[in-house]
Amino acid sequence: MRTSRLVGGALCALMLVGVSQVVAGEVYEGAEKCKTCHSAAAKGEPYKVWAKQKHRQAYASLASDEAKKIGKEKGIDDPQKSEKCLKCHETAFGVPAAEKGKKFDETLGVQCETCHGAGGKHVAARLKEEDEEEGEPKLKDISAKGEITHLPGPDVCEKCHNKESPTYKPFDYVKFVKEIAHIDPRRKHAADWIDKLPEEVKKK
Repeated sequence: MRTSRLVGGALCALMLVGVSQVVAGEVYEGAEKCKTCHSAAAKGEPYKVWAKQKHRQAYASLASDEAKKIGKEKGIDDPQKSEKCLKCHETAFGVPAAEKGKKFDETLGVQCETCHGAGGKHVAARLKEEDEEEGEPKLKDISAKGEITHLPGPDVCEKCHNKESPTYKPFDYVKFVKEIAHIDPRRKHAADWIDKLPEEVKKK
């Protein structure tokens, strides 16, 4: 039973921002796989938080009248088919189909793996751990284990949130982390932990 619950994988621990952290040979599973293990209130409901945010609508927004108007000004006929737009509005854009899960859906916009990296290793590791251990899995530092990135820094965000964007606004890393944060309450962060991120992370 426990193994079947994890087939979906656990990918979304703390969704932030940015362009896909593409790593050759890695498999992108998609947010719907994250949903299986990351919808519970005990984990902070990260999937549900993401589903209500603008990142979720990033691809769909390219079909809006506003996006078409901006596209026309930039010489783009269809924003939903333009590399210039999709590189930031679609997770794993440009990644070979063989490196995407069978149910990966490009139309879900900026998904978990845009920020946290491809989740194939994470899914496999969590399944293996459940097979080897009894009881609920312990909270682990998945970044240290090389599965996914726990907390992406501003360098990831700024791959898209920069002056190349036709809708660019000054980017404040801490401000935007607060807006999209979906924290796992089991990690017991202090209420002001985002404000106290290291200065090299808080830049810009």
